[in-house]
Amino acid sequence: MKNDKLIVNNNSLDIENVYTDIRNKILEARGKVLKRIDTTMTEVYWYVGKVTYELSEKSNMENYGKKIIEALSAKLTSEFGSGFSQVSLRRMRRFYEFYPIWSAVPTELSWAHFQELIRIDRKEEKELIELSKENDI
Repeated sequence: MKNDKLIVNNNSLDIENVYTDIRNKILEARGKVLKRIDTTMTEVYWYVGKVTYELSEKSNMENYGKKIIEALSAKLTSEFGSGFSQVSLRRMRRFYEFYPIWSAVPTELSWAHFQELIRIDRKEEKELIELSKENDI
């Protein structure tokens, strides 16, 4: 149906161009919505990290942070799914440790980007620990 013409009030209208224009607007809008959702969820993950960090920092009990993560993960996972596993909550906490001020978080990056940055940093941290052990630093 390419180059379909529609005649309205004796005027010829190229349906393909109109369709393409509307299609592009829809795709652009979907992209904006997905970006907004990702930014909003990243803010939620930052908040979860903040809460878990602050609760464990305020406690004198050993392993308190681990118990908080376990309890919250069980409750959140039962309601919201696997995105709130213990591993995920630890990532959220680490994310907060990287960016303790929300306004400093680069919102151009997605949550997937932040997870990768956290993973890279953990790998480098482990390598430095191993190096310091080898050199008795």
